Formats: sequence, structure tokens, C-alpha cells
Amino acid sequence: MMSNKNKGILIFAILYTVLFVFDGIRVFDAPLPSSAGTYLVYTIMFVYGCFLFKSLLLQKWEEIRKAKRKFFFGVLTGWLFLILMTVAFGFISELLRQFFGLVGQGLNQSNIQITFQEQPLLIAVFACIIGPLVEELFFRQLLLHHLQKSLPSWLSILLVGIVFALTHMHNVSLSEWVGAVGYLGGGLVFSIIYVKEKENVYYPLLVHMLGNSLSFIILAIGSM
Repeated sequence: MMSNKNKGILIFAILYTVLFVFDGIRVFDAPLPSSAGTYLVYTIMFVYGCFLFKSLLLQKWEEIRKAKRKFFFGVLTGWLFLILMTVAFGFISELLRQFFGLVGQGLNQSNIQITFQEQPLLIAVFACIIGPLVEELFFRQLLLHHLQKSLPSWLSILLVGIVFALTHMHNVSLSEWVGAVGYLGGGLVFSIIYVKEKENVYYPLLVHMLGNSLSFIILAIGSM
């Protein structure tokens, strides 16, 4: 019989899959003001995820407290690796865009820029703090953690990286497929860090937060 803990994890996984992988979050757009539904859902998932993984998060935090120096350099190295991979896969994505004669940018990036102009502080908090935690709990602590039990680590990392990239698509047009390539680098990096650091989710989480923060700093400078 399934324990309450496993039931909670299953519910979290189903909710994330329905809301974000299959874009069920759009259901909340109609009855609520602009972007309010997205913020509400992310907040609920954030609180639920923290409660569900409370013991694990406290345990992993205690490990970090005992090895602060290792954590600092691990995150710094991971962040530099993220920048390198983001540039590399962004370059590949741009080459594919030019090859297929596509113009403009992906809907995900476009939506972020529009929302940033309207609600810069709010979108920054959700994209740099709340969003990364929810994503890392799902992709790394749930998906990658369980895939590694039955698949080789390299294959688990690749599959989770691909799924991570695909969830940043908003439709199945060629432009969105090409745009997803740019997110593959980040998905691979976060998964590699998670495995390398013995499944301590704080490592990819902080790297994820730093990566998104840098993107928003660049976006803010560019909009001045």
C-alpha cells in the first residue's frame, strides 16, 4: 500500500506534469487577471514542494553547512559551466534558426520580456527564486532521482535534459522546437551537477537561480 509520503510525491508529479508539461496552467488565465494565475499556481507548488520535501531539504542543508567551502566552489564551477553550455546551445539554436529561415525568438523568451516590462520585480522573484525551486524539485529530485534507479546516469541526464527543454515550448511549431535547443544546455548542466554532487538539490538549485538572475540583469540593462 502506498505511503502518505509517496502519495504526496505522486500528486506533486501529476500536478507539475499537467500544469507545466501539458500547459494546463492556461486554464487559470481566463478567470484571473494577466499572469495572476501563473503566479498563484507557482506559489502553491512552491509551498507544497517545500512542505513535501521538508526533511530532505533540511538534511541536504545540514550537509552544506558542514562543507561551506565545497558548496561555494561547487556552485561557482557549476555556474561557469552553465554559462558555457548556455552560450554553446544558444549558438546552435541560432544556427538552426538561420538555416530554417526563422525570424524572431521563442515564445517563452518573448513572454518573459513582455512580462518583465510590465511587472519587473514580480517576474524576477518568480523566475529567479520560486520557479527554479519548483523546477529542480520536479526535474532533479523526482524525475532524475527515480530514473537513475533503472537507467544509467548518462541516459537519465540526457532524458531529463530533453524533457526540461521541451517544457519551455508553447506549441509544436518549428520555431519552438529550435528554441528548445537553447534550453537543453541548462537542462543538462543542472542534471550533471545534481548527479556529481551526490543528489544534493541545493547545488543545481543555486546554479539555476544564479543563471536566471544573470539573464534578468542582462535583460534589465538591455531595456534601459
